[in-house]
Amino acid sequence: MTILVVDDEPANRMLVSVTLGSRGHEVIEAGSGREALDVVRDRDPQLIVLDLSMPEMDGGTFLKALRGELRSDAAVALYTASTPTVAMRDFMALFGIEDLISKPCEPQEMLRIVERILASRQR
Repeated sequence: MTILVVDDEPANRMLVSVTLGSRGHEVIEAGSGREALDVVRDRDPQLIVLDLSMPEMDGGTFLKALRGELRSDAAVALYTASTPTVAMRDFMALFGIEDLISKPCEPQEMLRIVERILASRQR
């Protein structure tokens, strides 16, 4: 599976990329929402692991373009240090976000969440 990791922090991207790459996934990295939109246009990933808080284009703006302009149905998992709230769950439902991966996250937990998302998309 092709997975796009979007985070403005290189160390966060590397952690997710190495973890998911260890399971044989093709992992593409983007350091901004704008860069990620270009990757989606070119590569059409099956899953996007998305940080919400980024300069230039935040995760919310990226999602509006992803679901609107690009009409992508790629699965999305938020990768965030934000505490899950009712408002965040509503936001996730609005944009069809599959799950939330908390920062920091143990690699095995991240793999479990990602594998569950990908398995649900193959049915």
